[in-house]
Amino acid sequence: METDQGVQSAAYLEALLEILACPIDPASPLTAILNPSGQVVALRSQNGEYPVVNNVPRMLPVLLAGTDRNLTLWQEHRHQEWRFSEGDEITRYIGEIIAQSSRGLFLDVGCGVLPSLDYMAASGSDVNWIGIDPLLGDVARHFPFVQAVGEYLPFRDQTFDGVLFASTIYHQMDPRQSLERARRVIRPHGKLYVWYDSDRIDGRYIVWRIRQMLGWPGHYSKMARWAFTRSSLRSVLNQTGFAVEEEVLLCAKCPDYATCRRPATFLAIAR
Repeated sequence: METDQGVQSAAYLEALLEILACPIDPASPLTAILNPSGQVVALRSQNGEYPVVNNVPRMLPVLLAGTDRNLTLWQEHRHQEWRFSEGDEITRYIGEIIAQSSRGLFLDVGCGVLPSLDYMAASGSDVNWIGIDPLLGDVARHFPFVQAVGEYLPFRDQTFDGVLFASTIYHQMDPRQSLERARRVIRPHGKLYVWYDSDRIDGRYIVWRIRQMLGWPGHYSKMARWAFTRSSLRSVLNQTGFAVEEEVLLCAKCPDYATCRRPATFLAIAR
């Protein structure tokens, strides 16, 4: 199973079928399409049909193949597989913070292509994870997985106790839309966690911001589509209905914000 691309267990698929929804219209019911052997091979809504291959629901809307310039940019960079370093201290710390403040069902938006993530293990047995990513990868993940994107989350309203963007908020096609969708699937007392690097307001950032305001989408850097300062991230969170409760400095070398020479990596926790 570990060597088959995009394979997951029937038990994972069964769990997902309880919470999946149409990515375009979550109110549209899904109908499971079975083959003669009784296996689910597709999920159909009034907006289209989504294949289920090797028990992995592939919930990418057809409209992603449209002509929107920002979507085109995303498609050009899809081959880049974002991977976390296993054994990373900050990655484990994220899980420990989640374990201290939350429990229940969590969604990892942009879980990547690793079998598991250190923050999932560090979050403890009281947190159960589901992951989405546009990339299938070539490993069997150790958690239920759906091929999907943040802008079109294929889940029912108020499904999750928490949603995590683990260094993926600046890889979204549209961060605002992804956050709005996250707001929809979080339960009333659930939390949003955004792990991100805060960028400096320098010449490159200013030029990029001006281009965005003029409607000329372009990647901020080779590794990121978007860029955020601490104030700009807080602003977009507020605009999408979230209120930041806490912002934790993530620096393996520094005990606190005051002693950090260049505080840049943070975990924003919001409701």
